[in-house]
Amino acid sequence: MNTGSAIALALISAVLSGFGVAILSYIQEAKREKTRKAEKEQDDLKLELKDLQIKLYKLEKDLDEWKDKYYSTIQELISVRAELEETLVRLALIHQEIEE
Repeated sequence: MNTGSAIALALISAVLSGFGVAILSYIQEAKREKTRKAEKEQDDLKLELKDLQIKLYKLEKDLDEWKDKYYSTIQELISVRAELEETLVRLALIHQEIEE
């Protein structure tokens, strides 16, 4: 093998080696980018989940307040109805006394 072909072989080897390193570097960077993107998406999903949990907590709190108001109103209605029935009974007794 002469010097010219040895130099050509060395140059070709260097170029191929450079391409190999560049390709491997590109692949590694692509993997890193994919990993960063996946981590960012996970972080975004975690934030969205936290927001949804906060909204759910607020809705549950509002629901509890409305339930309390509902049961309070029902209790008040029961009391008013009892008073009305008692008043109707008294009126019926008074009406009966008047007729006698």
